[in-house]
Amino acid sequence: MFMEGEFEMIQAIAKTTVTQSILDEMIKLIKNNTWMPGEKIPSENELAIAFSVGRNSVREAVKILNKMNVLISRPGQGTFLAKDAISNILSSELIITGYKNASFEEIAEIRTLLESQCAYWAAQRVDDSDIVELINLLESMRASEKSTLLEQNKIHYIFHETIIRLSKNSLLKPMLLSIKAEIDNHHARFDTLSPNDIAELINDQEKVLLAIIAKMPDRARDAMRYHLERAQKFIEKECKMSKQYTEDIV
Repeated sequence: MFMEGEFEMIQAIAKTTVTQSILDEMIKLIKNNTWMPGEKIPSENELAIAFSVGRNSVREAVKILNKMNVLISRPGQGTFLAKDAISNILSSELIITGYKNASFEEIAEIRTLLESQCAYWAAQRVDDSDIVELINLLESMRASEKSTLLEQNKIHYIFHETIIRLSKNSLLKPMLLSIKAEIDNHHARFDTLSPNDIAELINDQEKVLLAIIAKMPDRARDAMRYHLERAQKFIEKECKMSKQYTEDIV
């Protein structure tokens, strides 16, 4: 619950880049000691009202802060500020600072470098239970080829998050999270890709999973790099077509 005067300290969020704006405001509150280490923070509903945003956007911001080890969500109890929240925020900010003036193309290059290495390490480090998880993901991916775009996008995000996690490198995760907002914004353009393009990208992802399951690091890294670079080319092609269409109708 909000303490007296705490509600007024929180500013309404602008409607652009909602999740990032919520993150910025929550981090500000943590740095200002509005929420103390170990303390339970307001509920998602309360934060949504205070920020004047939808609950889903708050939930996404809370999820990111959980992954950064800034917040700890306990089912049935609520969400609490981690005891080392400030140091974890400062560590992430050191990573984020380098991206502030980067172009999307530069961010995409770094993302390709990092995720390709994630695939390499995942292939080196997976155990039997991880392989079972990957086989299940592979089956879900194949089943999604005839599903809706929404379901395909869901599997797409699970694919990337799973490989990052199975790389078992605690530093890579926050580094990729630091550029997540920009990457996710760009991913909205996947909605306009042709069914053939999407099918090719799903096929690329299957090759990555098969290489990791087979514990072939070099092949996994190369397959992930090929997938990400091809996805970028598809998006660039779609952007050019969209721009040309706009110019034609104008």
